[in-house]
Amino acid sequence: MEWITDNIIFLSKLAREHLDVIAMALTAVAVAFVGRFIASWSTDWMNRLHAAVRIPARAVLNLVLFGAIFYFAPQWLGNLLGYFNHYTLAPVLLVITICVGILSEKLGRC
Repeated sequence: MEWITDNIIFLSKLAREHLDVIAMALTAVAVAFVGRFIASWSTDWMNRLHAAVRIPARAVLNLVLFGAIFYFAPQWLGNLLGYFNHYTLAPVLLVITICVGILSEKLGRC
């Protein structure tokens, strides 16, 4: 039993050193999952505009929206994951990875 806790602590310490990269990857996965819903919403909303205005407006919307997401969300998510101690960080990241896999399997068939 001791080697299990030692491995969990080792993996948690290893993951804690790379929380910024893990948070950026989780943010990118979340944007990939939600991106098509945001694109369909913005397409419905932007189709009301004239074509000459639609393309620059969509570019500005995407730049502002996804720029803000990739600027603020990884820092917030990294701080949130930093609250877990050495006994819980690795199992939480394992559960998150499994949930991302299950969700990608379900969303990939749509």
